[in-house]
Amino acid sequence: MICRWRSVLLIAILTLGLWLGSLPGQAAAGLPRELQQLEQQVERLQSLVEAEDWLEIRSYIHGPMGLTRKTLTGLAATLPDKQKREVLRLAKEMGRSLEQLDFAAKAYDQPEVEAAQAKVKKTLQELEAVFS
Repeated sequence: MICRWRSVLLIAILTLGLWLGSLPGQAAAGLPRELQQLEQQVERLQSLVEAEDWLEIRSYIHGPMGLTRKTLTGLAATLPDKQKREVLRLAKEMGRSLEQLDFAAKAYDQPEVEAAQAKVKKTLQELEAVFS
């Protein structure tokens, strides 16, 4: 009887493990820590854009996201040449998009803010594609 319960328990644990392994967001586990952090920052920035919180957008860009280009450049240094060139290009693009977003928020220009945020998200997706 005890052996039967052990078997049932083992099957339940294996099933739970397989289910947890298939949850969304597990794909991000293969991304470098720096990219995972950037992904969270872009999500936070998106919520600020949606709230039209101009001052907080600018503060967030200059605060937590202030070292984004440097962080991505450091990450690129650890990569093979082909990936390195692509990540450096995307780091520059991310920096330009964040600058554009900052200037648009300073001018209270919602359409321009949304366009710049879309570029930030697109660049993040391209960065993630480099590592997938």
